[in-house]
Amino acid sequence: MATKKKAVTNEHGEAPKNINEHPFYGFNLDEDQIDFVNAILNPENTVVFCNAKAGTGKTTLAIGTANILVQHGEYEGIVYICSAYGENKQGYLPGSITEKSEVYFEPAYQAMIECNMNINTCIDNESMVNQKYGEAYVTLLTHTFLRGTNLKKKVIILDEAQNYTVADLKKTLTRCSDDCKVIVIGHDKQCDLKDKKSSGFVKYIEHFRNHERCEICELTINHRGWLSQFADELED
Repeated sequence: MATKKKAVTNEHGEAPKNINEHPFYGFNLDEDQIDFVNAILNPENTVVFCNAKAGTGKTTLAIGTANILVQHGEYEGIVYICSAYGENKQGYLPGSITEKSEVYFEPAYQAMIECNMNINTCIDNESMVNQKYGEAYVTLLTHTFLRGTNLKKKVIILDEAQNYTVADLKKTLTRCSDDCKVIVIGHDKQCDLKDKKSSGFVKYIEHFRNHERCEICELTINHRGWLSQFADELED
């Protein structure tokens, strides 16, 4: 992400239909990033896929835009779902579901901090004071524990989607009602699955590509710098 300008303040009134006249947390966005944010804000889009290279800010953009929609009252909350590609081991980790999954949520924490969101009050965590005061509106999950869940009136963010198998993505996407906004983000060149051909990310992009309620985006500029960009260019 490029250098920041002034921070955004409270949101009021109808949500913006595009980001062109919006300060967006003080970030100077490149053209691809603007297109991605606008695709999410577009009320005609129920699903937005984004195949994004490393360092392009995909998680921050997704969470920041989702937060704008929630703060304007368009949706009731954010559900961030990260692939737990080692899910067979996750169930054996000690602690609650939240504690078992904590390791997967660091990108979401960093993104929320970048977007001036208070992680001590906005995250739905039974151990935090936000439960007492009813301020929580962000739920952090891994796809492991989704079976039987119904997701309604939420902005759903599926992160690291290249690490979802076709079955994982089907299980996750079929939890979402039509009144949700679904954002699917990943990087098809950084798949951690043992069998990379089992990834459902690109397959589902092609499945949805021509649907009138879906938009496909790409992010190409690595804002971390030359080292991250050069390392990302090597293919297996």
